[in-house]
Amino acid sequence: MSGTPGKISGGRALFSLVRDDSAMTGPYTDIPAVSMVAIGMILFCYIVMMAYSSYMSGVYYATTKDDIRAIASIVLHDPAIAFEGHPGVLDAVRMDGVKDHFYPGIGYPGSTVTAVINAGEYSWEFGKEAKGKSISYMLPVSVRLNEARCIPGTLTVTMWEEG
Repeated sequence: MSGTPGKISGGRALFSLVRDDSAMTGPYTDIPAVSMVAIGMILFCYIVMMAYSSYMSGVYYATTKDDIRAIASIVLHDPAIAFEGHPGVLDAVRMDGVKDHFYPGIGYPGSTVTAVINAGEYSWEFGKEAKGKSISYMLPVSVRLNEARCIPGTLTVTMWEEG
């Protein structure tokens, strides 16, 4: 490095760039700065709002997770659709016979609960789907089609919060 310390290659002192008062400002030079600050504030508010929304969503799922798991267990062990003496096994003949059966008061007040059993090409649905925020819980089940055939499937219980 050649030259005197604190000097720029043109011979001007390094601090003269910072302490230069000879620049003139126009009447509208502060508008870009104010707009940059406004954009920054808007982005900051958006990020805070998204973080809060994500936090509230996590709180909702954490508080209702155990409840929806309990509802799924109730549906799984319902004597109207379960195969007697075999936990986790649902009877296809019974499910066909009780298509309209479902617990009307199950879930939170103001919520709707649906249960869907999928077993390969077979499917059963109980309850009516609604709109709004929802949480689901899925359990593995076996579906007994007849005395000779039992196939794997899933029980999905969804609770819809209306409002």
